Amino acid sequence: MSWLRHGALNISGYRIAYCEAGPQVSSSVVVCIHGAGGNRDSWIPLVRNLAEQNVSSLALELPGHGESTAARISNIKEYSRIVLEFLNARQLNGVYLTGHSMGGAVVLASVLSNAESLLGVILIGSGAKLRVKDSILEGVKSDFANTVEEIIGYAFSPSAEPSLVREGARSLLRCDADTLHHDFMACDRFDVLSELETISTPALIVCGEEDLLTPPKYSEFMAEKITNSKLFIVPQAGHMVMLEQPGLVGDYISRFINDF
Repeated sequence: MSWLRHGALNISGYRIAYCEAGPQVSSSVVVCIHGAGGNRDSWIPLVRNLAEQNVSSLALELPGHGESTAARISNIKEYSRIVLEFLNARQLNGVYLTGHSMGGAVVLASVLSNAESLLGVILIGSGAKLRVKDSILEGVKSDFANTVEEIIGYAFSPSAEPSLVREGARSLLRCDADTLHHDFMACDRFDVLSELETISTPALIVCGEEDLLTPPKYSEFMAEKITNSKLFIVPQAGHMVMLEQPGLVGDYISRFINDF
């Protein structure tokens, strides 16, 4: 992928790997944070679409994920602290902080603690409270492979390409079971429902119409509470909406950025 640039930064003792695309000199950049057990691969189709629209973007890998340093973090605020330190170290300006699922929780924690550093936020398949089924929390520890299969069964629309679903499973299986368990614990403890109304930063909220893990009602609630927000429900898409419909999601993001 010659259009994709790779790098890494040392942050708080962690090596944080990332990839980026689009113009190297730009007044704004979309910075993407993956979900629980994820990695930067979940953003590649969207990053490519944004690059084709001349939008700069960057997808980082949280500690314990992909090529970043191994770690066991079970606190969304700690992930947020690392992300904000990364943005500062890279001296990124005009940041549209973007998160999928658990990554959306990291975005919410970041805008609540440091709104002045962000031009906008983009929440994809996420929520202000992310409870995790007990069977999933326990299953990740006791029967990793079958629990991953169960998760993937919820993650994609029935109309998703089978090859996309298979790659989603392979990607999640590359994550260490302990890391995924810690991610789910972080999600299960996350709750900023009462704080949403304090957010004034422009927000784009996107959810798949067939999302079973963070149903559209989660996104609709955030859109009701965040004053300066726009909501898009994507048809024929599940939880992995940015993989299933990267063109539509990319268009929403491009239009959102151009509005500000």
